[in-house]
Amino acid sequence: MIKPTAYVVSGLGIGCHEEAAHAYRLGGAQAEIVHIRQLLSGDKKLFDSQILNLSGGFWHGDMMGAGMCAANEIDHAAIGSEKFKDMLLGFVEKGRIVYGQCNGYQTLVKLGLLPGMNGDYSKQTVTLTHNECGEYRVAPVLHKVVEHQGQKHFAFEGLNDFYIWCRHGEGKLQFHSEDGLISKAKGEKNRKIVNVRHVLLSYADPTRLFNPATEEFPHNPNGSVDGIAGLFAEDENVFGHMGHTEVGVYISRDPRFFKWKDEWRRKGIDMEDLSPEKLEGKCLKVFKNIVARME
Repeated sequence: MIKPTAYVVSGLGIGCHEEAAHAYRLGGAQAEIVHIRQLLSGDKKLFDSQILNLSGGFWHGDMMGAGMCAANEIDHAAIGSEKFKDMLLGFVEKGRIVYGQCNGYQTLVKLGLLPGMNGDYSKQTVTLTHNECGEYRVAPVLHKVVEHQGQKHFAFEGLNDFYIWCRHGEGKLQFHSEDGLISKAKGEKNRKIVNVRHVLLSYADPTRLFNPATEEFPHNPNGSVDGIAGLFAEDENVFGHMGHTEVGVYISRDPRFFKWKDEWRRKGIDMEDLSPEKLEGKCLKVFKNIVARME
């Protein structure tokens, strides 16, 4: 069986591409790190891949609004007479995947690909802005996989509540603001639609796991409205979130690891005694699910 190919975007301040490529390889894909300019110029053919990954980092310095410069670059790029954004939409229509983490997620939101309500990808409808806490936040954060009509998003099947490392300064999702272009009435209408159909993950309070989402700091690291941690589009093959799943492919990245390691030691179990499956982090399941979707 031929392995699916994942293009992991790099360059211009994008980070985490090495970790993301490693995660896809562990998940069973052929992963290739591709400079964004290679894609936007047509030197690398988007349709030679089945998965496009937009990693976290500081694309264009990330200094003028989360992902806005990157979104503008994509929106204005064209290969011949075809806009690159239209190519992305065609890529997805063929059943291929676009997945963004952190800065990559911000870019998809600012580009209008997320949440893509009613299949409209022409304009931005929600935003990501400065963390409510007023600082760049780095911490493992408990996430809850959201179900819609009893179904989880395909990339998160087999997962319920799990930790993802967050490290960002602009991750607060909101639907309207006092100085924004979207009115409060329109923003609240969008909010209802998104909560019913587009929420991928929510931030969870480890002391209240039956509570579906939290807006309370530090469990919600950025103050996102309704505790929304990630989104997927009308076409569920476009999705993303602020957390860094590529970081959590090994169990040693889980914040509870040293507690577990001590418990194993007390039982006379060495790390060398554990199977490779036991050493996998829960985030690896996401990449395995994505690859399986494309096989």
